[in-house]
Amino acid sequence: MAKTQKQPPVILTLNDVEYDVNKDFNDEQKRLYLHLKNIDDKINSNNFIQEQLGVSRDGFVRILEESLAKSKDHSPHDPGDEND
Repeated sequence: MAKTQKQPPVILTLNDVEYDVNKDFNDEQKRLYLHLKNIDDKINSNNFIQEQLGVSRDGFVRILEESLAKSKDHSPHDPGDEND
């Protein structure tokens, strides 16, 4: 005979009141809680992605700056010098 595992409580604090989602919520409230949890998960994921993209962008800016500095060092024509 298989033993049923007891699920740990899912506690939500809303307006300074703690609720056990599995015990205190009806089906509609559980569904609304799942929507909120999913939205929070997406916000956290997007914040994480935003951090990654910011670091990546900074890296590409640095690489472009280095490339421009190299090409300026080897360029026979300085775009700022109109006498060339």
